[in-house]
Amino acid sequence: MIASSTKLGGTASQPTWPISGHAVQSQQLAQAIEYGRVRHAYLIAGPDGVGKATLAKVFAQALSCLVPIAPGVPCGACLSCRKVERRTHPDVQTFSLESQEMMSERKTGKNTSLTIETVRQLCSATALRPLEGKWRVIMVEDSETLQEVAQEALLKTLEEPPQFMVLLLLSNDAEVLLPTVRSRCQLIDLRPVSHSTIVEGLVHSGVTESEADRIASLAAGRPGWAIRAMEDPKLVSSKGEAIERSLSWIEGTGYQRLVTAVRLGDSFSRARAEIFRDLDTLLGVWRDVLLASTSVPNYLTNRGFEDRIRSLATSWSLAEIYRAVRAVQVCISDLDANVRPRLSMEAMVLQWPKTTDR
Repeated sequence: MIASSTKLGGTASQPTWPISGHAVQSQQLAQAIEYGRVRHAYLIAGPDGVGKATLAKVFAQALSCLVPIAPGVPCGACLSCRKVERRTHPDVQTFSLESQEMMSERKTGKNTSLTIETVRQLCSATALRPLEGKWRVIMVEDSETLQEVAQEALLKTLEEPPQFMVLLLLSNDAEVLLPTVRSRCQLIDLRPVSHSTIVEGLVHSGVTESEADRIASLAAGRPGWAIRAMEDPKLVSSKGEAIERSLSWIEGTGYQRLVTAVRLGDSFSRARAEIFRDLDTLLGVWRDVLLASTSVPNYLTNRGFEDRIRSLATSWSLAEIYRAVRAVQVCISDLDANVRPRLSMEAMVLQWPKTTDR
């Protein structure tokens, strides 16, 4: 059951959605239901782990709930809400890289993009009338991986949607989708939430304050990742290992840096998602080095590695560190745009300030 709460931006007597942060976006979607202004396509965009899937799930519950506790606010306990939670509701269907792999007759290894065949199945699903409620909700996770031809195939559904259909595109980056797709969706932009909000949510779930502070620091504003880390301690250790890899890469000699760049570039096609996650961690480490070199060192997010980060911050000028941050950002953008991975990686490390080997 969803209780009244003030942590999402409401008052003590005003029920809200059970989501850490994103109060404005939650209220926007709840009011769309309350006032009969539900759009037929939404693009929910934000970093991995920021809470896109949770927001989409609660929106689907709000659209399907049998006994809402307030207009646009699902009860979370009725049969319909429980079915959405378990992904068994007949009117709510999810397409993703995982579901595409499960439905594929040809097992060719790990999928890296949503194909036109998946979009054709999706379009067929949108034509089916809802069985138990007013709306048929189609969620598309990993929509940033949609092939261009698949996006073009989706346009007809976006241009002529059935009156009962709500399409939710979940993307780590809205800009990678075609302008024609973006223009036909209402953008729901999710940004990283505050450290204190994540800590509050974790403590409310039974985590000790010290552990909540540690997880929230590693989460870097992503409540979805924090919740997963609370349930799976291996995520915390994996994050620590990723930070260690990033620091070792930065601390290496010029030759060692290039060797790592070449290795990652050559394996990019086989481990795209993992390398993107490592690059996000790398960017976070460089940002911490940048913060440590300024007057706000207390805002470091990579807890447990402060000494090494501060040591790096004293090795170079602020301008050199900022150039390194920009180099990582450009590399991530180039990889999204399908620039040759090895070239992107090599260009990135060549922009980093020199280490003591020269």
